[in-house]
Amino acid sequence: MVGNVETMSDAETKIINFRPPRRYGGASWRRVASLAAFAIGLLLVAGLALNWRLVPGNAPLVAGTSAPETLKAPRRVSFISQARTRIARDEAAVQVATVYDYDSNLLRQLRGRAADLLRSISAIRADAGAGYDQLRQQISRLEPGLSPHSVDTALQLSDEEWQAVSAETLRILDENVRERIRVEELAQKRTAMLGQMSPALSQPQQVLTADLVSLYVRPNVLVNGAETERSRREARDRVQPVQVTVERGETVVRQGDVITAEDVEKLEALGLGTRATSWQSAAGLGLYAAVLVLLLSAYLHGFHTDLLDRPRSLLLIGILLAVILVAMKLIVPGRPWAAYVFPVATATVLISNLISTRLAVVLSSFLGLLAAPILGFSFDMICLVILQGMVGAMAARRIERLNAFFLVGLQVALANLAVSLSFRLINADSDLPGLLNLGVSAAANGLLTAILTMGTFSLAGPAFGLTTMLQLLELAHPSQPLLRRLLTEAPGTYHHSIIVGNLAERAAEQIGVDSLLVRVGAYFHDVGKLHRPYYFVENQFDGDNVHDRLRPEASAQALIDHVVMGLELAKQYGLPPAVQRFIPEHHGTRLASFFYRMAVKTAGTDAVDEGKFRYPGPRPRSKETALVMLADTVEASVRAASNRSTKSLEDLVERAVNERILEGELDDCNLTLKDLEVIKRSFMRQLQGVYHPRIEYPDPHELEPAHPFMQNVAEPS
Repeated sequence: MVGNVETMSDAETKIINFRPPRRYGGASWRRVASLAAFAIGLLLVAGLALNWRLVPGNAPLVAGTSAPETLKAPRRVSFISQARTRIARDEAAVQVATVYDYDSNLLRQLRGRAADLLRSISAIRADAGAGYDQLRQQISRLEPGLSPHSVDTALQLSDEEWQAVSAETLRILDENVRERIRVEELAQKRTAMLGQMSPALSQPQQVLTADLVSLYVRPNVLVNGAETERSRREARDRVQPVQVTVERGETVVRQGDVITAEDVEKLEALGLGTRATSWQSAAGLGLYAAVLVLLLSAYLHGFHTDLLDRPRSLLLIGILLAVILVAMKLIVPGRPWAAYVFPVATATVLISNLISTRLAVVLSSFLGLLAAPILGFSFDMICLVILQGMVGAMAARRIERLNAFFLVGLQVALANLAVSLSFRLINADSDLPGLLNLGVSAAANGLLTAILTMGTFSLAGPAFGLTTMLQLLELAHPSQPLLRRLLTEAPGTYHHSIIVGNLAERAAEQIGVDSLLVRVGAYFHDVGKLHRPYYFVENQFDGDNVHDRLRPEASAQALIDHVVMGLELAKQYGLPPAVQRFIPEHHGTRLASFFYRMAVKTAGTDAVDEGKFRYPGPRPRSKETALVMLADTVEASVRAASNRSTKSLEDLVERAVNERILEGELDDCNLTLKDLEVIKRSFMRQLQGVYHPRIEYPDPHELEPAHPFMQNVAEPS
């Protein structure tokens, strides 16, 4: 900052309250494109890894084929058997009784129809004017069900014989009108009814009576299909899934035996079998992977939008997930012990330290679910992958030394052992050799995780444009060449940067952002002043201000140039991109307002090109760079102020933050109003600690020594 900070009037505030137009379209489309590319790439890799065998091996074990060799269970496993569950549910459904509906009026209605038929036949018999064939046709039309022989008999019987047939038919139907007749019982019921026929009837009469009775005896108890199916469905639903346990050492299939569907389930749960390649299974696994990738993409879009602006970070996440998944596919199937040793936490440890711990914890769950088909859908193995990934992510949150990787590996090993041991105890499988194997496997897992992450860590950061904590710690050391130059060539700027770093770091801790990155960014935010340090008031020790001899435009340009020169120095000294962002963003698109007002007072508003007095930007795009902007403004304001009382400090901090809000400089970062209140309180506490009132000690010559031996002792400063 140059010169003293003056109190701005409302008019002057409006002069600098300029907000360049914001553009959303390009950034939005780039984010969508980055996320889409990430999701499609990860889905393709996951689909291929889950569906196809990546290395040559034995033919898939399919139900109905012969077992090529005897296979025994390498470990104890419990799983839900779909085959046994289906059989148990079918048996429960078969035991459900069929539901029938009883129609109590059906036989009454049929008896009435029989009486009508008999009356009609009697009337036809009484028609003496019609020929025999005509009478025969009339009876056949009345009841097509009567046999031709019965029609002839009905016409040939005498009136007395016909009346006997009619009476006997109605008697039998009346006596059985309350019978319950099912379809399967119809023949039996008809026979029983005909057994009630009077023996006094002649043979032709009996045949005709039997034909008439049979016509009007039908089932009146019918199956209710919908209700029966509902009852059976309920019976199926009441059957719980059948859990099958395979003991370690148990023979699953013997060589030459025909493999059943239940055998295939056991082999898949143990990781000894491979799903047969089919369109149905491929589609199922592809859909499963698609759902998981879609959920992960939605999570990234909703909670990690900053990643969408960093395609290389997304690429690193995709590569780590893909490599872990493919490696697991290559190593784990057919080798149950490999699942306990496989260092799946490597991915979450790297992502936690390089990108985000919260994201790494979520990815551990995603990775465990995505690897479920490879692990034979074994619940204990899925839990093992998820939990050791979570422990690795949380343990690697802050790695400040290389040996910390081995501490992370130790925690991963302990988590691996604890989870594996818990499932062994739950399943009552706690033999000593098995427990020793678990311990060795857990130790190997932790050691591999530490070695792989340590070897990859230093390469992944620079390759993908990510700043590691170790890099930041090296940059924060006073012996760093650029900081040494700043100390020797621009000491005022160096001390200003240190104070800004202290202010911003403490506030960063309180709002939960990367405090180390904030401190390092503050140290280097003004390195561009090395180009011409004497142009800045903090480096002018002899009272000579070069700006007194320059036009306002030249002075403003000298100030603005420190951003451009700072970026050039940062690239020359190899500062990480995350640190470089603090150089242009700590001024944003603000005006060099002091010299702008001088130019306006000299030449008038219309004659001054505002663009020559405005920093190139961009505005702060993260909480970290916004914090340094605020700390830089506050430090400069307080240093220039003559009154540093508590009330004055509060006013300075409040005004500095409000000005940045009014100027729109905080529009592109995601600082909330709550964050700003926390930041202001943090600034105040630190400034009060630095500028607290001090006791003015009297001149030593004015004091009388209490004892002779105290005469040569100096007062404390």
